[in-house]
Amino acid sequence: MKRNGTWRLEEAPPEANVIGSKWVFKVKKDAAGNITCYKAWLVAQGFSQIGGVDYDDTYAPVAKMASSRAIIVMANKLGLVLHQLDIKGAYLNRVLNENKVLYMAHTPGYKPSDVANRVLRLLKAIYGLKQAAHRWYQKLREMFISLGYKQSEVDQAVFYKLLPQVKQLIVIAVHVDNCTIAASTVCLVEDLKAGLSRHIKVTDLGELHWMLGI
Repeated sequence: MKRNGTWRLEEAPPEANVIGSKWVFKVKKDAAGNITCYKAWLVAQGFSQIGGVDYDDTYAPVAKMASSRAIIVMANKLGLVLHQLDIKGAYLNRVLNENKVLYMAHTPGYKPSDVANRVLRLLKAIYGLKQAAHRWYQKLREMFISLGYKQSEVDQAVFYKLLPQVKQLIVIAVHVDNCTIAASTVCLVEDLKAGLSRHIKVTDLGELHWMLGI
């Protein structure tokens, strides 16, 4: 049996629903329109999943635009620093529920000669799966709670930490794999990045120059 952490080779039962897969390519650009990198994802064709069999929960909150605007206004009013970070391979940071066994077809255009009738049994929530966003959000929430953050009662994708003894504040708005950060000091931002880096791989995007294409 071969294993790479994301899937392993198994022979699917006759009644199993084998999900399709495809490549997605994207050119990533910066605020000035310059190309920063070329990205490729192998994604699952989630539209072929069966509800109640292959997945249950699919909902994953994303910070509301009103929340993001409020954070920027608050940063301007209180003199907070605004930073941004990107989480690498966000969905791959979460394993699937053990009670949901998912099989995926081999990469289009490539099938090893020694696999026989075996397909890919998914171990992690790869992009394209119906439950991937929900599973990733659960992981992200657990990380923020473990780092001492609280979840906003009005927006589930906003987390914050108050330090009344030193009159400091840090607020994070989450947009899937991108975090907008407003904090009283740069040290608070660095502490957050260091804390997340102990669990996942993050890319420090520095000061906030644009957000969600704006």
